Amino acid sequence: MPDLHSLVAGWIPKNAVRNNGPVNLVLERYVLRELAEGWPCYRDACEWENLISIFHPTAYVYTTWTGRTHHLDFIKASQAGMDKGAFIMHRCHGVTTDISSDGLRAVTKMKATITQRFVLQGCEVDAESDCRFCFFWQKEVEGSMAGEWRARFVRHWYEKDKLICVDPGKVPALDYEKLKTFPSGYRYLAYCQEETMGVKVMLDMPGHRREPDTPSGAKHDLLYLQCKQWVEGDEVDI
Repeated sequence: MPDLHSLVAGWIPKNAVRNNGPVNLVLERYVLRELAEGWPCYRDACEWENLISIFHPTAYVYTTWTGRTHHLDFIKASQAGMDKGAFIMHRCHGVTTDISSDGLRAVTKMKATITQRFVLQGCEVDAESDCRFCFFWQKEVEGSMAGEWRARFVRHWYEKDKLICVDPGKVPALDYEKLKTFPSGYRYLAYCQEETMGVKVMLDMPGHRREPDTPSGAKHDLLYLQCKQWVEGDEVDI
């Protein structure tokens, strides 16, 4: 097991501001928090126009069940899933932001819980994954969006999940060999999505650093380094 008291070497962005700092950057971080919380709040309420407003037209997002997809295609997939009975909700928790000193690039990390209702063998269950959203922001300086922050990429760290029976008297039988094939950070979520949604779940989404010898563990560190590169102004293809 790695040293869980530390992160991958060199992860901290140079010259970034996070706590305190100039008042103008404090206010920018508040703006970015509102935008980040818009994903779960707008998506869960089907406020699609508001959800679109947080993204740059070229933005891409990642989810367990879509992989890398353009944000508009993600919205279409979400709507199609709802039509087929998919019921996904989110709970927002804490938010932190690293912002460049010039106020043009930022990364917001938002702790959240993804919760999805499923029916397995006639039993209602909620699969819940504790995760961190990771938003890559850029403040536009030209065109109709000048002065606005827009997300260019959105990823997640999937860190810990569980399966909850809605009725404790009704418990489905699970295929534990199949469960073992999924990363631990979204194991039950992935299992239920494949069992009920007709999708093939991504198996290498960023996870927790507790599992360094897995694809998800390696992606944990990679995403931290991509955050650093983005805030420092590098061109990063997430």
